[in-house]
Amino acid sequence: MGALEHAKTMSREDVLKKIAALEIQESGIHAGPLTAHFDAALAENAEEGTDLAAVAALNNADTDQVLLEVLKNDPEKIFEGLAIAAYALGTEKTVLYVPEAETALAESLADTAAKYQTEVKAEFLNIRENKGNALIHIVTCADLADAFSDAYTPGVYVSVNGGEVKKVAADTKIADLADTEGAKALLLGYRLHQPEDAQLTAAEAGIANGVVRVLTEKDCIVAETEKKLTASRKQSCGKCVFCREGLIQLQYMQKETAEGRGKMEFLDLTKEIGEAMCCSTPCSMGQVSAEIALTATELFGKEYEAHIKKKNCPAGVCASFVNIYIDPKLCSGCEECVDVCPKDCIEGKAKYIHMIDDFDCTKCGKCMEVCPEDAIVQTTGKVPKLPNRLTKVGKFKKY
Repeated sequence: MGALEHAKTMSREDVLKKIAALEIQESGIHAGPLTAHFDAALAENAEEGTDLAAVAALNNADTDQVLLEVLKNDPEKIFEGLAIAAYALGTEKTVLYVPEAETALAESLADTAAKYQTEVKAEFLNIRENKGNALIHIVTCADLADAFSDAYTPGVYVSVNGGEVKKVAADTKIADLADTEGAKALLLGYRLHQPEDAQLTAAEAGIANGVVRVLTEKDCIVAETEKKLTASRKQSCGKCVFCREGLIQLQYMQKETAEGRGKMEFLDLTKEIGEAMCCSTPCSMGQVSAEIALTATELFGKEYEAHIKKKNCPAGVCASFVNIYIDPKLCSGCEECVDVCPKDCIEGKAKYIHMIDDFDCTKCGKCMEVCPEDAIVQTTGKVPKLPNRLTKVGKFKKY
């Protein structure tokens, strides 16, 4: 007997009692007892006076989308779980949202969706249009299907450093999930943490999007934060002022800092804008996308100070603070670097010391990869005296 068939042998009240007895939680950023989540949805629906639908999706703020693997790995389970949620809520209308870019996935689900009479949409979930519906996380659907197959085990779905998504016990410590030796920071869900927070359990860490990532000294906090905010800007629908304008400002300040034009007042401004976004927007995109910037500036202020005051990226990642030059003592004039430079910004000919034009150089590092003499150096420090015109190999003396 399938999970849905099993659930339908029970009354709605008994289904809800079983969900409560198993202490099944709503997943994502709205974590809490699922029965309370259902009650809140029913109360809102009564106020709106609309036809109730059970709607499954990832949180809008989830730009990593690692939890989408739960759907991809077992679509039938998700559709069954969604249908069970609808039955418990007293409706037959079900809708499944997948991210806008996942049109191929949506098409691949057509047959299963028809079997369960579920509408599948590849688009951003509009919270206003779905007011009065019961919004359920995709992972919650998987838990419901497991519950009525008598296969449910409580836990948290995680992907460690981009690896396979797996369900772990809620009391599992982050230190037992990931090697944190040499860690500079931990990205747990939407927030950055100090390395000592590896002693938190998976439940305590609030990993709403499944992401567990270890950042080392080779990772730049500013660059990583800017990357996350850029992804949020791309995914945001842009209809809410606080979310749209807040993301623009937060991402701009990170970009300016990474490019050497940062200001110390950006830290206070990030706090002001980020906190306003968290409480002034209707969906998870505005509510949690600012958390990466808030935790970055709060916990790693020294790294921002290094970028702003010392004009230095401690991780050596931000290209604006990195210099690449050709060591005239080591260059053999082989022309390998000239051939691979995508910007044609290396001047040189056979048996002459080559020179890099700093103005056009993007610091892509391709020249470093092919140099047989390891003569091309990347540094955040001072660049030594270099030739200013083509000079034969071994003839440059002002070093």
